[in-house]
Amino acid sequence: MRKGLIAASILLMGLSLYGIIESSRLERTMQMGVGIAFFPLSMSIGIGILAAVLLVGILKGKVEIKDEPICEKGGAWRVVTVVAILLAYIILIEAIGYVPSTFLFFAATVLFLGKGRILKTLLTSAACTFFLYAIFRVWLKSPLPTGFLGM
Repeated sequence: MRKGLIAASILLMGLSLYGIIESSRLERTMQMGVGIAFFPLSMSIGIGILAAVLLVGILKGKVEIKDEPICEKGGAWRVVTVVAILLAYIILIEAIGYVPSTFLFFAATVLFLGKGRILKTLLTSAACTFFLYAIFRVWLKSPLPTGFLGM
C-alpha cells in the first residue's frame, strides 16, 4: 500500500507539472479580468502541492497507512455506475444544456451513492449548480452550453 501511495503521489506531481506547462500557454488575463488559464493553472498548482505534501508525509511516516482494501468487496459496480453517470452528463451537457445536466449529475450521483435524503440532495444540487453557473457565466462571463432548452 505504501508503494502505491508513493507512486500515486509522484504520478499526480507529474500530471500537475504537465498541467502547469500546458496552462501557461493560455491567456492569463483578458479585458474582463482573469483569463482562461486561471482555473487550470490554479488547479494544477493545488494538486501539485497536495501531492508533494502527501509524498513528504508518507516518506516521513506521518501518514497512517491501513492494510485494508480501499474499496469494499464487490464495489466495482458502483464505480462503473458512477462512470456511466459521468458519461451521461458529458452527453447531456450539449443536448439539454449546462444548468439542467449539471443539476441532474449532482443529484443522480449523490442519490446513487446513497449519501443523502432526497430533499436535501435536490436543494444541495440546485445550490451547487447555481454556484458554478454564477462563477462561470456571471463572474467569468464564459459561454456555457445551452442545448435545446435554452438554459
